[in-house]
Amino acid sequence: MQIKLDKTKHVVSYALVGGLEDAIDYDESQLPADFLTATDSSAYWLIDGVLTKDPNYAPSIQPVVEDQPSDEQRFQAQLALQMATMQKKQAEFNAQVLLQVADIKKAPSTPATSTAAETSATSATPVTSETPVTPATQATSAAAAETK
Repeated sequence: MQIKLDKTKHVVSYALVGGLEDAIDYDESQLPADFLTATDSSAYWLIDGVLTKDPNYAPSIQPVVEDQPSDEQRFQAQLALQMATMQKKQAEFNAQVLLQVADIKKAPSTPATSTAAETSATSATPVTSETPVTPATQATSAAAAETK
């Protein structure tokens, strides 16, 4: 086993397998019973070649820092959410417009035609649907109109 010590001879780290740089060899059979299960190996130090628990050791208490976003971070997050929402709505609107343009382009482009009823209502000569007009009757009708 290898043990790495600091200037005060407290254990900084140890290795059961392999080695550590600037570490010393230590006999595993000489380890205190709770050394391998201890959560903080720096509570042990080497005095006269023997690892013992330091009676004056007090673990350093690290303040608990809750990772809370600052007001600026919250504002930036809200702004990013608003921008994303606006972009989504704009994309949906653009998709609807493109669909409408595609529908317009697919529709057949035929000129508007008038029906017989519309023609008779707008023309000066009434058209009756009861008597079919043939070329012979058209010529006779035209000649009769000229003689009058």
